[in-house]
Formats: sequence, C-alpha cells, structure tokens
Amino acid sequence: MHTSTIYVRHGDRSGGSGVKVALGFPGGVTETFIADRYGVAEVEHDSTGYATIFVNGRRQGTMVAPGEASVTL
Repeated sequence: MHTSTIYVRHGDRSGGSGVKVALGFPGGVTETFIADRYGVAEVEHDSTGYATIFVNGRRQGTMVAPGEASVTL
C-alpha cells in the first residue's frame, strides 16, 4: 500500500480542515480520506502513477502518486 499527502488550503491560506479527499486512477477511485485540522490528508492507495485529485467530490488537479500535492480551493 502507498500513501500520498494532499495539502488543502482555502484562498485565504487557511487549512481545509474536514474536507473529503480522494485520488482517481485509471482503475478506479480510492476511498475518501478526511483532511485533519491543518488541511492535510494522507490518502492510501494501491495504484501508482498519474492520479486525479478530488476534494469534496470535485476534480481539483492531478499529481504523480505516491507523492505530495497542494490544492487551493
């Protein structure tokens, strides 16, 4: 199992506490993980490679997983 870290921020640079984060791979989408009070979500996944980042069900960007990415809402 692999883990990717997604940092979620709002436009005012505050953390995205409590948002739901998932990664989409060609084979499917991971389960949903909740960002902590600092807006950090540790997403566990079996697949690797290019992934789409979903925050609260909306596409917010892409990344290479496993890895780290930042998303601004």
